[in-house]
Amino acid sequence: MKYQELFPIPVEWIEEVDESIVATVGGWAEREVVSGRLEHREDYDAFLLPAIRKLFVDIGCQAMPWPEKSGGGGLSSPGAAVTFAVVLEQVSSADTGTGFLLANTFSLQSAFGVEPHRDGKLLDDLAPVFCGDREAVCSLVLPAYGDGSGDKGFHGLDYQVAATQKNGQWVMDAKAARPQCSGATARFLGVAFGLEDGAPAVALVPSDTAGLSAGEPFKKTGLAASINADLEFNSVPVPEKHIVLTGADRYRELLSWYYMCCSAVCSGAMLTSYEILKEWGDTRVIKGKGQVFKENPLVAALMGEIGGRTATSRILTYDLARMLSRPDVYGPAGGQAIYATATAVFKQVSRAVMLSINNAMELMASAGYATEWNLERYWRDVKTIETYVVPETAALTDMARHYFDLKRL
Repeated sequence: MKYQELFPIPVEWIEEVDESIVATVGGWAEREVVSGRLEHREDYDAFLLPAIRKLFVDIGCQAMPWPEKSGGGGLSSPGAAVTFAVVLEQVSSADTGTGFLLANTFSLQSAFGVEPHRDGKLLDDLAPVFCGDREAVCSLVLPAYGDGSGDKGFHGLDYQVAATQKNGQWVMDAKAARPQCSGATARFLGVAFGLEDGAPAVALVPSDTAGLSAGEPFKKTGLAASINADLEFNSVPVPEKHIVLTGADRYRELLSWYYMCCSAVCSGAMLTSYEILKEWGDTRVIKGKGQVFKENPLVAALMGEIGGRTATSRILTYDLARMLSRPDVYGPAGGQAIYATATAVFKQVSRAVMLSINNAMELMASAGYATEWNLERYWRDVKTIETYVVPETAALTDMARHYFDLKRL
């Protein structure tokens, strides 16, 4: 497996199908992303969208949990978590923004495409879309910080979308709901909302549903692959069969998968950041001393820190994926222990990536900020992910709630 000789993970968790996917996605990365990066920079229409389409549709990443009879990959067991991690790490090492789109897509699919929650009827209904010839990016619409006036929320965060049950279906309303990614281009949204008792639920909402509209795409510093925009829900109807989960345990399960997927995205970004720094260190000589840059003791010490963080972040990510893949051993993904672990892993890995890229930029001086070296792009992408995925205080409080048995928060 790629990087195994440098930053090993337990290979008994990686199956033959995972190795095959690594080779396929690696070829996609080289042909569709790496070879055209300097020419196209971050052009969405000419560069990123064709690459996304080939990854999602031609390679079939968007259909991985769908049955093989429908043209999908047949990944139905919780063991899909390890495969998702392998794919996301490989994709994100080429383009972190594309990896983030795939992380949202995989995470939402985990709620209805992976046992024991596999919904065969819903999978059959949506097979023509996800196994079709157009990209079907998914995006989550999660609770966020609010003004505190609402009576419905989850662990201190307000639901962005309100829903009421009418005539056997749900009706959704919101003025400016911000999705995690691709608000202007996603085909499906996983919308979190509160039930009558405030318990969380998530609905699968096609973006072309009547009453749902996207605002103008807004400017971002990172994630060029995500054309994001705020969403307006104006009495958007959602049939009962599209409520893919209800209850705190199921919602925490979705978040555990999401945090694992985003950790794999950050791990992929870290691996390429390591490669950029290594190339710099191999080819630079300290002026006046004739000494190779990386052989300086101070430089070596900082590089050692970066390498160590890369190794441990990768191990943490795959450890978490393994836990999700074996609920019979580690307990359900929505249990407090696994959910707190998933939160901790994502925060640890994303922080480690940011710190390592910051260190690399210090070592590379002005070249670290130069667009042709691409390091600054990985910094922007990971920083945006770190900000979007889970608010800092909410994440820390979630961990304290489990580890220290908080009673009021």
